[in-house]
Amino acid sequence: MNRASVRILFLHEMRMLARDRRTVILALVLPLLVMPLMLYVVRSIERQRARSLKETTFRYALSGAEAGTVRRLIAARSAPGLRLEELPVADAEAALRARRIHFHLRALSAAEAAALEEAEVEVSRRRPREEAARPAGVPLVEIRFQGDREESRAGAAAMREYLLEAARSERDRLLRERGWAMDPADLFRLERRSVAGAAQAAGSQIGKFLTLFFVMFLLSGGSVAALDSVAGEKERGSLETLLTTAARRSEIVAAKQLAILCVALAILLVNVLNILAYVNFKLIELPADWEIAIGPAALAVMVALLIPVGVFLSAVLLSLSAYARSYKEAQLYFFPVYLVSLVPAVAAVLPGVSLRSAIVLVPLANVSVAVREVLAGRFDWPMIALAAAVMVLAARGTMRFSTRMLSDERLITAADLDAAAWARGPALFSRHVFAWYAVMAAVLFAAAVNFPQLRSFRTQLLFNELVLFLGGSLLMIWKYRLPVRDALALRRPRAAVWPAVVAAVPAGHLAAAGVFRLADLVVPVPQRLLEQFGRELMPADVPAWQLYLFVALLPGICEEIAFRGPLLYGLRRRFRPATLVLVVGVIFGVFHIALFRLIPTAFLGMVLTALALLTGSIFPGMLLHAGNNAYAYWLARRNILVSEWSWGWYAAGAAVFAACLYAIYRARTPYPGLRWAGAPRE
Repeated sequence: MNRASVRILFLHEMRMLARDRRTVILALVLPLLVMPLMLYVVRSIERQRARSLKETTFRYALSGAEAGTVRRLIAARSAPGLRLEELPVADAEAALRARRIHFHLRALSAAEAAALEEAEVEVSRRRPREEAARPAGVPLVEIRFQGDREESRAGAAAMREYLLEAARSERDRLLRERGWAMDPADLFRLERRSVAGAAQAAGSQIGKFLTLFFVMFLLSGGSVAALDSVAGEKERGSLETLLTTAARRSEIVAAKQLAILCVALAILLVNVLNILAYVNFKLIELPADWEIAIGPAALAVMVALLIPVGVFLSAVLLSLSAYARSYKEAQLYFFPVYLVSLVPAVAAVLPGVSLRSAIVLVPLANVSVAVREVLAGRFDWPMIALAAAVMVLAARGTMRFSTRMLSDERLITAADLDAAAWARGPALFSRHVFAWYAVMAAVLFAAAVNFPQLRSFRTQLLFNELVLFLGGSLLMIWKYRLPVRDALALRRPRAAVWPAVVAAVPAGHLAAAGVFRLADLVVPVPQRLLEQFGRELMPADVPAWQLYLFVALLPGICEEIAFRGPLLYGLRRRFRPATLVLVVGVIFGVFHIALFRLIPTAFLGMVLTALALLTGSIFPGMLLHAGNNAYAYWLARRNILVSEWSWGWYAAGAAVFAACLYAIYRARTPYPGLRWAGAPRE
């Protein structure tokens, strides 16, 4: 390799990048502005929220057999800084929904409370109560509020604390009246004192999000440079002109990689300077309890950890740019890459995730956790060194992969683009299938965040399953005029497949539970998070038959159509079967959003994809998918916790599941049109 040629090509790439205002703004200007703007906005929101809540008069309604007792407790105490107003309403629940009141107090007698708890006994079996168990004969005060209204939530929380303090005061009064010798308040004092310093606590909070922000800035800024460097030049035809010069292919590739790497390092430098300027030098007002000091050792370790992250992501972006046939196609591929890269970067946010676990072997996630530990002042040198080594190996492997991709004549030119564009139909759909599913993922996330109407259990599931997955699949089939029978794999499998699929439902659920236990070693999941997820997935106010419909039947049909329909059909000639199973399974897992569900859900997606490839039909996958979800819900209703069984059960389930797959393999009718070894990729 001629170093002089590489230097000339590198300087040319850097001049081209410097002339592109998008690169300069996204890579340098935006990171400089985001941190102070973010801190300013957070402080402003906190102050405005505190001011607004302080000036709010919380209106409430009071009902129930013990309303007089509660009213007396409220009147007996003063509440400095808390404004309360009781409104007489005929229907408190209607007034709450109409937003005439902030919350509703139901003061139930002991008998009414017992009857209510008896009616909810099935719910209490499925999930633990948030409050302590109510002693027999004790009344119950239920605070009902609207969770989607901040004022309603804040008012209910303030009233809860107010009533608890009132109940304690009433208890103390009764004790004194009955001859208690001392003031109950003097029985003992309770203080909370953190053994970690303020700097450690604040550093831990910043460290949770630092790697995530760095990855976001690097991908947004580096993508402009990387996508234009290969995909853009490929589209303009300038890359083919460059190939006719005396420069070798390896020199061109090295120059482009160095240019993108420089952009990544510039983003890293800007972020580090931001931290030093806005944190150490206090150029902007920080929260009152934030006392941060980043020493030279912490700074050096943090930079050493983040440099291989920059190399890794720049190589990923270059590979994406080389794979795309045009700049527009590269932009469409960028979103799923962006999304998948952010998933491990949020590992530090999850509570209970320690660097001394299998997370240290997961690229990006290990650096995310390590940076948090470093900023908190916890230098676990063996684990930090191991995390850095794993990240360096991942970066080196990705760089070599991008070099091979950029050296492929077929990937570095766009000669085959026109033929596919003229062909239209299924040939063009195979080029666009990733873009369609990237748009579907964007709609899934945007709709959940921006439309409150879609946040309820029923509306969210109906939108995702019927509109997004089913409707999006039918739209793709119509637009590209795909053969419906082939695109949806509407074929009849052999009769021997069905009993094997039925037997695979409980066995596969056990095997998946074992996979989840293994995944928990990599990304430990707090029990509180699992309980919250269970409450959201199985709300108490939804009848059982509706839950079977929403949780089992609809996903079994609509998600199989989406992921084992057009997606599998569009990729069948682009990847060999083993890679195809992996790609479709991972996409299936990513669409289920939660990080702790990614590995087990991707495992289920790979199993369902393998089933479709073995049988050539979508119907066995529908049965297995719906059966698995229904079986999981049936177990949850009976409080059967498969996740706590011994490893022997998981091994037995995996053995039976493997036997079922073998029976299906013996009765196989393979998916038509697959790409086998030696076949050209479309």
